[in-house]
Amino acid sequence: MANKIDTEPCDGGCRITRLVTTDRDISIPGEVGGVGVVAIGPFFMSGSPASDGRTVSIPGCVRSIDPDAFGGIIGIKGIRYGGTMERFSSFGIFAEFDCDVSTGDGHEFRFMNGYPMGFPAFDEAIQTMNFKMDQDLAMKRLRDPVLLTEGCRARYREYLSGRIMPRAEQAVMNGDTAMLAETISTGMFDDDSIRDLMEKSLRSGKTAVTSLLMSVLYSRDGHGSER
Repeated sequence: MANKIDTEPCDGGCRITRLVTTDRDISIPGEVGGVGVVAIGPFFMSGSPASDGRTVSIPGCVRSIDPDAFGGIIGIKGIRYGGTMERFSSFGIFAEFDCDVSTGDGHEFRFMNGYPMGFPAFDEAIQTMNFKMDQDLAMKRLRDPVLLTEGCRARYREYLSGRIMPRAEQAVMNGDTAMLAETISTGMFDDDSIRDLMEKSLRSGKTAVTSLLMSVLYSRDGHGSER
C-alpha cells in the first residue's frame, strides 16, 4: 500500500504526480479520492526508497504515462499494464533498466536497458545496434509480432536465415520438442524444411519430435507455402 499519493487534475480525471511506497509489488490505484486515475506524471516515484526486484501494476484506465515517469527509479524489474501493448508503446518510455512488460491484451516482452520500451521503436533501435541482437530475441519478435513492421520483420528473418535451421536440427537431435515448436512458430519453415527435419527425426528415433513435425504438416493441410 502506498504511504503517500499526490495527484493533480487533468482531462478526464487526475494525474499521479508522486507516489511514495516501500512495497515490492506496487499497485497504481484506479482512483484517488473518488476521481479516476488517467495519467502518471514524470519521476512520480522519485521519493520512494530503492529496492531491487519491484513490480508495478498499472490499470488500463491510465491512458497517459509521461516518458520520464520511471526516471531515476532503481529496482523496477516488471511492469504490468492493463491496457494494450499498442497503448503502452505510445507512451514513449525509455528503459533505464531491464524490465519485463506484460499487457492486458496478452503480450509479454523483456525490454533492455538503454532501449525504447515499446514497438516498433524497440525493433528499429535493436536492429540499428546489431551487436545486441540474438536469436532468442529475433525469434520472440517473429513468434509474437505485435506492432512489428514489415521492414523489421524482414530484417529479423534475414538475421535468422542462416541460423534457424541448425537450431531446429539441434532441437531434433536433442529431442527438445519445446525448442523445436518455438523455432517452427517463427513462420520461417516451409513444408520441405519440415520434411527434412522429420527425416532426421525418424533416423534418430525421436518419436515425440516426429509426432510434432507430423502434426505441423497435418495442420497445414498439405499447403507448401510459408505461413
